[in-house]
Amino acid sequence: MLGGNPFRTAIIALFLLIIYIILGYFVPREESLYFLLLYTSSWGLTYALIKSIPTASVFWLGLLFRLAFIVAIPWLSQDFYRFIWDGLLLQNDLNPYAFSPNELIKSDALFDSTLKTDLYEGMGALSAQHYSNYPPLNQLGFLTAVNVFPQSVLGTVIVMRLLLILAEVGLFFIIKKILHHLDLPQRRLGWYFLNPLIILELSGNLHWEGVMLFFFALGWWLLLKKQNIWATIAFAFSIATKLIPLLLLPLFVRFQAWKKTAWMAFLGSLCLLLLFVPFFKDIGMENYFATIQLWFKNFEFNGSFYYLIRWIGYQIKGYNIIRQWGEISPWIITGMVLVFAFLRPKKKAQEVFSAMLFLLIAYYLIASIVHPWYVIPLVFLSLFTRYSFPLIWSMLIPISYITYAHPNFQEEYRLIFLEYIIVIIAMIYEISKKKTLLKHF
Repeated sequence: MLGGNPFRTAIIALFLLIIYIILGYFVPREESLYFLLLYTSSWGLTYALIKSIPTASVFWLGLLFRLAFIVAIPWLSQDFYRFIWDGLLLQNDLNPYAFSPNELIKSDALFDSTLKTDLYEGMGALSAQHYSNYPPLNQLGFLTAVNVFPQSVLGTVIVMRLLLILAEVGLFFIIKKILHHLDLPQRRLGWYFLNPLIILELSGNLHWEGVMLFFFALGWWLLLKKQNIWATIAFAFSIATKLIPLLLLPLFVRFQAWKKTAWMAFLGSLCLLLLFVPFFKDIGMENYFATIQLWFKNFEFNGSFYYLIRWIGYQIKGYNIIRQWGEISPWIITGMVLVFAFLRPKKKAQEVFSAMLFLLIAYYLIASIVHPWYVIPLVFLSLFTRYSFPLIWSMLIPISYITYAHPNFQEEYRLIFLEYIIVIIAMIYEISKKKTLLKHF
């Protein structure tokens, strides 16, 4: 099953498993040097592994590496505390879009006071002062985990992790089908399913991009099989898990007939309405939209061109212009979507995948906040194109976690510059030379 030299392959897999166990259980995020050394080592081993094993081994080893985190408390992100908090609110018939944790922390009507305090302190002051920004299907996932273990953080984490792994198992087989349909190499599966960033951020840190991508890939597969109604429903479920597909789906407009696109847009909007209405029928969506706007107006992390724009703002205005940038950036993003959607017709699926990839890259390059797990959809999209530079970004972006080594979370701008300049050079090279940087991609 392991292929190549079985003994050598088994040794590589064993070392990778040990690295994931060390990362999951013994390296706090403040120890960024140890984390980056282990992470870099994991990529070297992963590259050697992908070269030497068949697709069946990719699946079983990827599953093993994910299960290595089964009882690990996430360490690189505090978001899971908020996931559990939202799930417990729903279990207690409280709407997570109607109340911020700060508004509820002193209420006696809530769940167990010790658990409440642990979750409140764990999520951090920044999350505690805002309403939830996680879409409805995400919330149902939180509720499912909480219903199994309502009084245990670890128990809830385990259930969430199993849900995420289950979604990725489904995603593996859908990617396999799409690659076969597009006549692309099956070995590309390894670049997603064995990707250290994806294993750490989804199974390790419990981010829900894997669930979003499961529904997004399912929608693509159904669309390729001409099952447009079911494809539209799957895309709606993807948006109801994470909003990022809302940015990408307009690119179908020149891939198929106008009437078909309009009908899918109508049906998709109806599906989203049905998914969102139960949460917003009594309170409206003002709180939700206000929270979403924070990503444009208040938060900064690992930005690229945004930091350059901010620096120019300091020279001209003398202060941080993030709020003004937050007012105009949604319009810039809308303009980019229209350009990518209407610039040229897309007759093949691979052309749509490439357009989606570059639209998302363009969005991240002007964004004020780019967490490491944001790159995961880029890795997924790249599997169906001739571009491999998103994989290089997935290797580099964890250097942003060096921020947590500083007591005041000071970013290392020189490292951020290095991260982006390497990615941009790799992207320009692949575009200009019309060939991939990774020989085995």
